[in-house]
This record gives sequence, structure tokens and C-alpha cells, in this order.
Amino acid sequence: MKTLNKVGLFVSTVLMVSALTAQDANAQRRGGGRGLGGDMALGLGISTVSAGQNDLNGAIDDAVTAGASVKNLGSAWEFYANWSYRFTGTMYSFVFRPSYFTQKTDGSGPGGNYDYALSGFTVFPIFRLHPLENSFIKFYMQTGLGYGNLSGSITAGSRNLDFKGSAFGAMGGIGVEFCFTDSHCMTVEGNIRYMPIERNLSTGGSCSGASDIPGISQCGGSGEVERNNNDLQTTMSGVQGLIGYTMNF
Repeated sequence: MKTLNKVGLFVSTVLMVSALTAQDANAQRRGGGRGLGGDMALGLGISTVSAGQNDLNGAIDDAVTAGASVKNLGSAWEFYANWSYRFTGTMYSFVFRPSYFTQKTDGSGPGGNYDYALSGFTVFPIFRLHPLENSFIKFYMQTGLGYGNLSGSITAGSRNLDFKGSAFGAMGGIGVEFCFTDSHCMTVEGNIRYMPIERNLSTGGSCSGASDIPGISQCGGSGEVERNNNDLQTTMSGVQGLIGYTMNF
């Protein structure tokens, strides 16, 4: 019985907070307040992406077995900018977000350096919904479809390989803006992005055979790059934690 009373108290508290927040948002709407009508905004920020590069990390493990000293690829960094527009008198906004993606690790081994690097970009149009907000905190949910292009580079001693792949993907998440003035806000987001790149093509380098780079079974020329006789896969998928600055106009 005590547990039910506690649950009831918690639910009542959440409903009261939601009602107060909604009343504040409605008051802004009635008064023509900023954030509920025709506003544009620009944003800049940085995020981490838990992009698990399983194929490249498998190749790194093979290089370590062959005597190299190099760590697996960890989380990626991503830098973004976005332009957004809030539709007048609604809870809806549109966001256009390009970003730059980078992920790398380096070490040494037989014959010289052992370096593995990925860099690329994404472009996402995003639809955003603002269900709760007041003059200080603006909570939102969002989803989008986009495109990503990723280039890779492997150096293994005296051999190197460059390759590239691309894919379409999707993302979704939630976020909040803490607005210290009408114009200046701090943005915090958590997103999940799905963007696997299942096929990569060689774009250059001195790799020409299966024995040149540990863990790579086909490379060189302008053909497909393979690991264990299957297409080498990379990814820009993962959980994304983002922090940034937004300026409203």
C-alpha cells in the first residue's frame, strides 16, 4: 500500500510540473513570446559517437598479433553546425544540420607507423517537436533522415591504403535548451543514429595484395576493400551525446 501511495505521489508531481510548464508555454503563445513563432536560430557544437568499427578493429587486432603496438578505435568526435526555423504559433520546427566526423588511432610496429583514421561528413534535415517549454527550459524530440560520406586511411609500416564509402541513414533523439536570455541558449542532446556503410572502395595507396596490410584480404587499385574475403564495413552509427550553443534571432 505504501508503494502504491509513493507511485501515486510521484505521478501527481510529474503531472503538476507538466501542467505548470504547459501553462507557461501557453502564456508565451498568447503574448507572442520568443520560441513559439517564426524564429530562426543558428547553432554550433561538439559530440561523441559510439561508432563501433568492428572490421577495422579486427584488422588492428591482426596487426597487434603480427607485432604492432596500436589500440583499437574508440568513440568518434563530431563537430556540427545547424540552422533551424520554428514555424509560427506551433510546436514544430525544422533543422538543417551538417557535421564533420573524425575517428583515429595510431601506433608503431614492424616497418614503421601503424595508423588507422576515418573522417567524413553527414547532412541531416531534422524534424523537431517541442512538447514542453518555458522561458528558461525548452524540451524537444526530433527525428531525421540524412546522408553520410566517410573516408578511411590505413598505414601499416611501408604500406598504406585509402578508401571511401557512403550511405543514407536515420537518427532520432531528445534534447533540451537552457536559455539564459531570449537569444543565447546551451543545447544538450542524446541521439541514436543508424548509418552503416557496408561497402568501401579503394581510392589510392601502395597496398596491392592480401599480405601487405594485416587483416585486409583485398586492397589496392580501385576495387572493393575486403577483410576475410568480405566487404570491409565501416559505420557512422551509434549513440550520440551532444553539447552546443544556440543563438536565436
